[in-house]
Amino acid sequence: MCRQATSGMAVLILAMWTAGTATSADSVAAPPKELPLLSIKDFRYVGAFRLPSQKYGHSHVNYSQGPIALNPDRRSLFIVGHAHQQAIAEFAIPELVGSEVVAELNMAGDPIQPFATVLDRASGGNRQGNNRIGGMLYLSGPDGPELLVNAYEYYDAPGDNTLSMLVVRNANDLAKSDVDGYFEVQGGPGHTAGWMSPIPGSWRSILGGDFLTGNSSGVPIISRASVGPSAFVFHPLDVVGKRSVSTPVATTRLLDFSLAHRLHEDLSNKSRKNDLWNHLSRAVYGLIVPGTRTYATFGHCGGNQSGVGYKIVQDNGRRTGGYSSFAVKDNYHYYWLWDVNDLVRVKAGEMKPYNVRPYEYGIFQTPFQGEARRLGGGAFDASTGRIYLTAQKADRQQGRYNNPPIVMAYQAVVPPRP
Repeated sequence: MCRQATSGMAVLILAMWTAGTATSADSVAAPPKELPLLSIKDFRYVGAFRLPSQKYGHSHVNYSQGPIALNPDRRSLFIVGHAHQQAIAEFAIPELVGSEVVAELNMAGDPIQPFATVLDRASGGNRQGNNRIGGMLYLSGPDGPELLVNAYEYYDAPGDNTLSMLVVRNANDLAKSDVDGYFEVQGGPGHTAGWMSPIPGSWRSILGGDFLTGNSSGVPIISRASVGPSAFVFHPLDVVGKRSVSTPVATTRLLDFSLAHRLHEDLSNKSRKNDLWNHLSRAVYGLIVPGTRTYATFGHCGGNQSGVGYKIVQDNGRRTGGYSSFAVKDNYHYYWLWDVNDLVRVKAGEMKPYNVRPYEYGIFQTPFQGEARRLGGGAFDASTGRIYLTAQKADRQQGRYNNPPIVMAYQAVVPPRP
């Protein structure tokens, strides 16, 4: 198994290039199943920016868990603020700076839209107590831009919640827009209520849809979650632009795990040989990289060397409240790369969604790890081929108790076909 590393990330932007040029995957003449696979060494760091820590409206970006969505119309990002408020704001993206020094990065200005809460404004109420946003997606509907939001209950002890998706009907007016939902999505919140990303045009007819949604374990009550990164095909226009939404929202399962069929058996890494997936692993964003047959998923992992314990005393003397690594520094930004041809086999019934394994995975070394050493969310710009990912608590230079994420850019050079 290859475990190569590359440098750079924090609110990561991966600028996807085709054969070294920023072109659409649809311009590649090769049949999709013959497209190349990426390695992590193909991702090159190109720049970064910061977010201001001040309070705007109902929240701020300190202690943000990091879910984001791109607004290509305004070259801006929606981001979820402090974990307690789960409010959303929109910031314009400043010019990237190709530096690995926090102080040298450009700071985003005041938000285009200040933080506004949405989880408490759903038209159907919030009877299942959703209190975390797992992912967002900006789309233009027949009545204008809307914002899809995936949400879940952080501690769903019975594991019986079913409602997860809502839609902000006017993405340009977060504070006053109607918010419809919650809607049930086939697969359940622990498997689908995370990231959302577009499927490249060349893969849509093969996979049977235009977007993916996914999620993973790494939050309490592992039995309700996909114990490994997931991938479900869905159609956002089943919700966006429709005042009457048929539920459950239909999906096609391509990659998915369970506690019985998990990505790796040794979730506590008692063997000290499991660096694939454990109790500390979490994927926060996934997409099929245009011009390739790589489904790239990004997140974090820990306990690879020291193992994973529950409510333990770590090597710095601190007692933890849940699962943690025995060594404090044994935590990392992480990646898992999957062959889309395997997902095609799942769709054809030739493989089970829990039998797929990544062809490459490992530590994703970044210049802005942050005290949490965790990635938080992602978004994709189809017009430029860029991805944004957030690294939690990466900026500690705006005050003693401030810790916003940082934003970085990567470029993936797609290798030419032999």
